Amino acid sequence: MTVLEALQCGMGDLARFANLGERIEILVEEQARTWVSGTSSWLVAPLLREPSGFYLLSEDREGQRRGREVLQAFLGPLSAAIESVPLVADGGDVDRRLDAAGLVHLSYVRRTATTQPDFLDRLEDAVATLKGKDARLRPVRPSHVDLLRDFRLALLQRDGHLAERALTDLRLTGQLSAENLRFLTIEKLGRLERWRELRNLPYLTDLLRSRRPRAINEVLLEMLWWTEVAELCATARPSHAVYAEADLGARYGTVLSAVDVPATEAGRAVSVVAARALSDTERLQRLLLAAGTDLERERLQRLASLAAPVAPGTTTAENDVQELFGQGQYGAVVLAFLESPDPSVADLAVQATLDSEDSVHAPDVLTTIHSFIAENLLQPGRRLQRDLEDLTQLVDGLCTSWVEWCSRVGANERWPDATQVLRTQHRHWAALRHLTQTGVRQAADGILGAWTGVNQDQVIAGLDVLCEVAAEAPVSVQALEFCDTILLVLAEQQNLSAPVREAYLVLLEQLLEAGPAQTRYRETLEHAVSLWRRISAPTAVDWGLGLVDILLNAPVPAPDLQVAVVTEVLNKARDFQHRLNSRQHSELEALAEEVGLPTRKLQKTAESADDVWNRLDNAVIGVYSLLPRAAESLGKRLSRLCVPRSVEGNADTVSTPALRALATRADYLIVDTWHAAHAATNAIDAVRARNQQIMPQGRGITAFLQALEHTLLNCSGGDEDSG
Repeated sequence: MTVLEALQCGMGDLARFANLGERIEILVEEQARTWVSGTSSWLVAPLLREPSGFYLLSEDREGQRRGREVLQAFLGPLSAAIESVPLVADGGDVDRRLDAAGLVHLSYVRRTATTQPDFLDRLEDAVATLKGKDARLRPVRPSHVDLLRDFRLALLQRDGHLAERALTDLRLTGQLSAENLRFLTIEKLGRLERWRELRNLPYLTDLLRSRRPRAINEVLLEMLWWTEVAELCATARPSHAVYAEADLGARYGTVLSAVDVPATEAGRAVSVVAARALSDTERLQRLLLAAGTDLERERLQRLASLAAPVAPGTTTAENDVQELFGQGQYGAVVLAFLESPDPSVADLAVQATLDSEDSVHAPDVLTTIHSFIAENLLQPGRRLQRDLEDLTQLVDGLCTSWVEWCSRVGANERWPDATQVLRTQHRHWAALRHLTQTGVRQAADGILGAWTGVNQDQVIAGLDVLCEVAAEAPVSVQALEFCDTILLVLAEQQNLSAPVREAYLVLLEQLLEAGPAQTRYRETLEHAVSLWRRISAPTAVDWGLGLVDILLNAPVPAPDLQVAVVTEVLNKARDFQHRLNSRQHSELEALAEEVGLPTRKLQKTAESADDVWNRLDNAVIGVYSLLPRAAESLGKRLSRLCVPRSVEGNADTVSTPALRALATRADYLIVDTWHAAHAATNAIDAVRARNQQIMPQGRGITAFLQALEHTLLNCSGGDEDSG
């Protein structure tokens, strides 16, 4: 159905507008005549639906945004109010016709304090003003906030290539300082586990002398474990010997205690070595209590035991604060200061609190310092005054829960430090799955309020953290609403870049794997297919294939809708067949065959990249994944491209002879870390180097094939960036 036909059916008899019917008909026909689909355009027309009146119509949310801007400018707040309303595709005849024409986004333009003729005059002016504008889309340069979002989402998905591209674009914007760009480089290398490259950065020594964010200190601690400490500890050397042999105090003293209790296993391990060597028994106990699993606790206790006994009565509280600060034991400095407040070391306590971003003890330190000043026991100098301002800012930004943070960021008050607070403190909050239904709803409402309010940029900048947390939400039924909210925010990004689209798929898979009820399942799939309609293009075919993969592997409360969505995605992807490579053609036809669609003959393209698949002929391809039938499904899709000797799978959750044997003899080994057991991946690492493992950046068989293709194109057994 055409747009004009849908509007004419929706308007019905225009006689109800008295002598304005002819003008309205001309207005609508003129808009329909110049309508260009797929350009985020908009129309305004009267509709006979509840409530009846004029509606702003568009194919996507960007069209709604543009239309609102124009109508609000021409109508003014006294003439009309614009209210978003849902389209009920299976409702009345008007909504069904609009849906068929693709006009799926509606806003009701409610006339207020103005006459009907004046209202129509203003609408005619708005449409006439824009009538001659070029409808072609113009490229939009992403802002530095969008690029930061893409950078961190790419790292969340372990896609080093997209992360490097975003970082390069960030440098070109000129919006970030050289120091911040260095921090982002460290963040990138750490998330991709490229530890030796990180250690060899030419500016690392200079960076260790300056104050660093907690997140950077966490990365540096992991780097120390993997490059300096782990190998020495494997030889059962005492902790003090490891500390001395690696010269950790002199080279990395400012890092070792910058985070009292690190968030990662590697960070806690190297901190145990430092605490034991420095006889910091109190910190040692805190580290042991923070172990995430019994296995990690045993490992930390073993590290702690590899040292000479601590002298009786030696505790951090009895040590000199200045000596502790010189050793970089910031946590001990803060505790010692609070136990025995001393104005002479107040500046050291403040610096230690800031350097370790100790949000737990920061309020007590600030209160103690202010009491010294009030009693004239302390006259702060210029540096201490500046540090006190930073400490006050840290205390003011403290949040104790997800509900508190989301409510504050969603309020109609600017909070420029919201993302920084989220990154440094969210690990200390109760997980979403532990919140009540009311708490989750408050958190979700806060995110939506921020997304449509003054703190939208803070949501964008922290989107990787929100996605990471939301990925755990479907485990709990009451947390599903938060996950739905993040999916909505992802889908409404103005710049739907590849990292954003992939993050959407990750959350979608988690949501569907939780087994939602039929109503929620239908809503989720309709939302996903509407996003596909918006982004469908040759460059997005892999995303569509990933979507189909997820739908076919997830529980299916509504089989009819699943088949309809899968069919629509595959048929639309087939429209781009002349611009697809052999791998994409192969996957399309394999998926079509799986769902019972007529298959088409594989068209060999002229791309030289397609010739790489013959390198897999007679090769043994290993697949480690907990996905059901992973190796079987991969073998079927590969059979259209090459003739491997075998495709062998393993789904063991612990180290077994079969797993180690496969990891040793496979010519190509795919390690699906998204669906894996930690103990099993450790066993693989023990017999096969990381750069000889193929680690998919997405989830599902499509991601396996993409990772294989990338490996073959780069003529190596693995890609360091993907790790």
